Parts: sequence; C-alpha cells; structure tokens
Amino acid sequence: MPRARKGGSWVSDPIDVFDGEKRIYVYKRPKTNKWQLFISTDNEGSIRESTKEDDLDAALSYARNRWYEIQGRQRSGLKVKREKKLFDFVEEFLEEEKKRISNHPKKGITKETYRIKRVHLRWLNEFFNGRNPKLESIDRRSLYNYGTWRRKESSTPPKTNHTINSEISTIRSLFTYLYTNEWVDQVPPIQSMKSEAPEDLRRDYLTLSEWKAMLPTLNAYRKEKIDKTTGRAVTLRMQYNRNVVYCAIVIMINSAMRVGELKQLKWSDLEHNPHLKGEDRQIHHLINIRGETTKTGKPRRVNSPTQVWFDRLRVLSGIPKAGKNFPHIPTSYKDDYIFCKEQKGDQKFGVGSWNNHWQEIKQRVIDAGGDWMDKKKISYYSFRHSGISFAVQRGVNHLKLARNAGTGLRYVEAFYYHHEAELSTGDLSKGRTFFAKNTEVYEP
Repeated sequence: MPRARKGGSWVSDPIDVFDGEKRIYVYKRPKTNKWQLFISTDNEGSIRESTKEDDLDAALSYARNRWYEIQGRQRSGLKVKREKKLFDFVEEFLEEEKKRISNHPKKGITKETYRIKRVHLRWLNEFFNGRNPKLESIDRRSLYNYGTWRRKESSTPPKTNHTINSEISTIRSLFTYLYTNEWVDQVPPIQSMKSEAPEDLRRDYLTLSEWKAMLPTLNAYRKEKIDKTTGRAVTLRMQYNRNVVYCAIVIMINSAMRVGELKQLKWSDLEHNPHLKGEDRQIHHLINIRGETTKTGKPRRVNSPTQVWFDRLRVLSGIPKAGKNFPHIPTSYKDDYIFCKEQKGDQKFGVGSWNNHWQEIKQRVIDAGGDWMDKKKISYYSFRHSGISFAVQRGVNHLKLARNAGTGLRYVEAFYYHHEAELSTGDLSKGRTFFAKNTEVYEP
C-alpha cells in the first residue's frame, strides 16, 4: 500500500484501488469524511481530487472509472489532469460547514446561517458571470473589489453594507478552506465595506397609534369564520393557526422577546412569579429563555404581562388545566412546544404557516389604511422593537429594560434615543421661570 509522503499527516487510511497497483489509492484527510483519490500519471505528475463519497465502495468505483479514463487519455496522447475550478469545491466546502451546525449559540453555526452561506456563494457565481474560473486564473484585483460590484452592479444590490460584509466573510471562508487543503497558495484579500452607523441599521417598528390602529384588523382576522379575501369558509385548522399567530404577536409586543426565542418556547419555560400579589398575579409571570435559543447564548428571565395569551394557547392546544399556579400545565405536557402544529406538541409551528399568515395580516392592515406597514417594512421582528420603544416612552428604567429584553444598555440608548426629546420637557425646563406656560420665556 502506498505510504503518505514524508511528513504528510494529511493522508489517513490509504487503501489500494487495484491489488499490486501502487500508482492509485484512495485516502481520507483528517478533517473530512469524503474519500480522496490519488493517481500518479506518466507525464503530468500526481492527481489529487475528492471522490465526493463517504462510502468506501462508492469511492472505489469512482476511482476505478477515473483510472480507466486517465489510462485511455494517456494512450491517446491527451492531457489527463483536470483543471482546478473554483465552483467545483463549493459543495465540498458547504459539507464541511454543515458539520458545524449546532443548537448551541457560539458553538457553531445555525441552520439559517448555513442556508445563507449557500446564498452568498450564489452571488459569487454571479460575480463571475456564471463562469467556473480556474483557481490559478482568478483575477485577485477584481475580487478585491467584490463589495463595490455588489453595491453598484449586481442584479439586486442589498440594502446595507452589513449584508455585503457578511457575504465577503463567507467568500473568505471558502478560500481559507481551499488554502488549508493546498488548492490555492493564499487567501485573496477582499476589501470590506464601511459599516453603517447603528441607528441606520435599526429595524422599523410601530408607533403606539399604529399599533392601536392595527389591533381591530388583527382581532377580525383571528375571529373570521368566512375568509374576507376568498369568501371561503375558514377551516378549523386555519382558525387554530390564525389564533396562534395572533397570540404570538401580542406576546412579542408585550414581552419584547425575539421571534426566534418565542418560536422555541416550551411549556416548562413558563413560571408564575411568587413575589406578586392581588391582580398582578393574574397578569404578570416569568419566562425562562434557554441559552440555546437566544442570540447571545446567555439564558435570561423575562418579566411579562402575558398570562392571558399563554392561557389561550393552552386552551387552543387542548391541554387540560392543572395546578393552582400559572401556567396550569400537567407534567406530561411540560416538554411540548407552545407554538406548535395543531395537536402535535412535539412539532414546532411550521415556517410556511408563520410566513403565509404574516403576509395575509400585512395585506389586511394595508387594505384598512395602514400603508405604513409597507413603507416601514414591518415584520415579526418589529414587534419586539415596538415593545422596547413603548417601554422607553413609558419611562421604564433603561438598565432593567435592557436586561429584560436581553440586549445591551448601549443598544437601548442608541436605538431609541429619538424618544428622549419628547420625554424630557420637565427635566429640560428645571430652573426656568415663566409668566405663563404659553407665553414668552421670562428667564432662560
């Protein structure tokens, strides 16, 4: 069996393809499950390439076919080496990235991040006009200006430079993978774009008057028995789905939870607040946000006045009331998802259902005169930001608000600074003397 080259720890488990034939074997690299192929040619040196197979038998079959192909080309006097092209390695790179998917923040990447990386590399393909360039012929000076091309010349320029920098990060990762595996001799430099100021990246949210104007439409949508748009009867399942989405929106705007945290809530995450008395015991409660469901990876407890909507969700799910304290959930249902498919507590509410109902709600609000829904690009995320904005307007302590929302104090102050002027009349008027409230200032 051929041995790895001196110092070649990158070859592991080499296996002969043909007994006695030392010019061809398959092997594995330490960091991949795919079998690699080595072939020594008569006049063009060695060929190393991925078989793209995890299964040994499939890899050996691929190797034999390549051997026969190469032998035939050599006898015909043709070149046998395949050209190394950029996009031939994309799937192999993405396979490695897929292994990093984790449910624990900061310990890998999420499924959504993996999906977005694939999208990023499609833009790289457009950058090369759909061509598959040879690695050695890539114009590095052109690639350096990828961000400028993306902003000014791509078919659909993004809204922010933040998006472009995210794409550049993925492209660098691809070339780092190629460099690590000795396919390229360096990672080409790519110029990053200047990031926007934090306030420019602030998500759109509803004003209090817009939220109040939206509520009648939301209520009508969840109560409908005949669909206002199609004229058809609303099925029981659709009624269930509409009520789930309604409760989710109201809970987010009152608790300032992230939509990703909300979607992963289980009944065991809810808890009554033993420090409350009287009417507050029937309104407020605690939500334990698990670390693996948060953006930051840190668990936290949220104080929220949303008992009534969680109780409505319990009834919708057909869960019998148990115990004297909220959330009144029998032990056998504790591990069920709160936002789940109808009668299927072990399955999260579907992505398609979330998206479809939001589009319907959005259009209903626009039809009712809420053109701000479209102008502001309101989404599920907007309800968290609306909740934070409302709390700032009520004068809630910024530090306590930041901790409850799971964000930084600087974030609250930077993103919601615009409320400061409208709330500061009393503070800014201290020490002034007026003839009357509506007349000239006597003393500055």
